[in-house]
Amino acid sequence: MSKRAGFVALIGEPNAGKSTLLNRMVGAKVSIVTHKVQTTRARIRGVALEDEAQIVFVDTPGIFRPKRRLDRAMVKSAWGGAADADLTVFLIEAHRGITEGVDAIMNALKDLPKSKSVVLAINKIDRVQAEELLALTKSMNDVFNFVETFLISAEKGHGCDTLKTWLASKLPEGPLALPRRSNC
Repeated sequence: MSKRAGFVALIGEPNAGKSTLLNRMVGAKVSIVTHKVQTTRARIRGVALEDEAQIVFVDTPGIFRPKRRLDRAMVKSAWGGAADADLTVFLIEAHRGITEGVDAIMNALKDLPKSKSVVLAINKIDRVQAEELLALTKSMNDVFNFVETFLISAEKGHGCDTLKTWLASKLPEGPLALPRRSNC
């Protein structure tokens, strides 16, 4: 594999598992994980290496219908992360399915430039039966043309290595986005 580097934005509703996935991909706790909503209020970056690829994951605030100025700023930050990234991973919760918020995010994804690749990651797959997962996958892909769909459990690690390897293979060829640091 040639050298590849780029940015991958993680977007989704609050508590979809974006921070948990970031920590899993990086292999360290770089983002707060809690059951409380809106813990991530600004974009958080974490760097992962996969073979010859450097993936800069961007954990974004959850996307929801904003009511206050702070809410609007957080949602704007999340969409900014998606617009700036080479790839966008849209996380949804398997057990919640297509909520009003998921539907709104999918409609907004249609406004991204066609050159932006969006990947669907259905998270928390350990909470539902296979039949429900298949139906959800079909429903989501009927509404939006995702480049690829992954079934994962960010907490338990199921499917995360496959997602990481796929993302690394799709990043643009070129030098590292961020310099490697030594442990001095």
